Amino acid sequence: MTIMPNDRACPLCSSEQHKLLPRYSLQHWLIAACRSCAFVYLRNPVDYGQLMSEHAWEKSSKRERARRQRERPILNRISRATRFRFKLRKNRNKLLLDVFGPGSRVIDVGCGRGRLLPESIIPFGIEISPVLAETADNAMRERGGYCVHAPAIEGLGTLEAKTFDGVLLNSFLEHEIRPLPLLKEVFRVLQPNGRVYIRVPNFGSLNRKLLGARWCGFRYPDHVNYFTPASLKALCHRAGFQMLLVNRLNIHLDDNIKAVLNPL
Repeated sequence: MTIMPNDRACPLCSSEQHKLLPRYSLQHWLIAACRSCAFVYLRNPVDYGQLMSEHAWEKSSKRERARRQRERPILNRISRATRFRFKLRKNRNKLLLDVFGPGSRVIDVGCGRGRLLPESIIPFGIEISPVLAETADNAMRERGGYCVHAPAIEGLGTLEAKTFDGVLLNSFLEHEIRPLPLLKEVFRVLQPNGRVYIRVPNFGSLNRKLLGARWCGFRYPDHVNYFTPASLKALCHRAGFQMLLVNRLNIHLDDNIKAVLNPL
């Protein structure tokens, strides 16, 4: 396995000054905090080529499930046993329809198999895994859209400016090595009144503070950015967006940050 040199600058402020966090690092994966802005990130992520091959989602997700089952079997069993209570699909579809509206042209970045957007939305996607991209493209073409097989920034670069009503970044931005350039590309392809929905793990959550390295938001080396509401807001603002929290009332208790972005 080829690992990138330990010289990734802070993805929020570009500072090279950092402090390693051994408590959260795992084996050769080095998590650090920026000394300038306190943003937490993986110093040595893999490159895009490896993300397409050995770290593609359909492979890494199986390894991650095995790791969690091995390291925290009780918490893992409780999580899986109670997941049905939340009626995730029904609630998510309603939320996405509220954000984007029926008939909207929406890009799902990191779309996986391409089945996340509700039926009344015209789906487009970008996916780095060749296997998942092919599946997503077939599903999306049946509904009037298509999927681009490429890294996210490269894929967005193939799309025309100001042509989409919305962009979905659901469990994606924590994976992106270059989140600020990514958000700038999102801004470019959006119509002036377009909207973005973001969902990322919440490094500022009470659960992370209590569980430490056993927190569910850690994935190695898939997750390369660890956002708090403040750091996500700062990043989005630098890309030209205003951020509104969807889960503002319970943000400290939620393991995820859910937010809607509007162009400034």
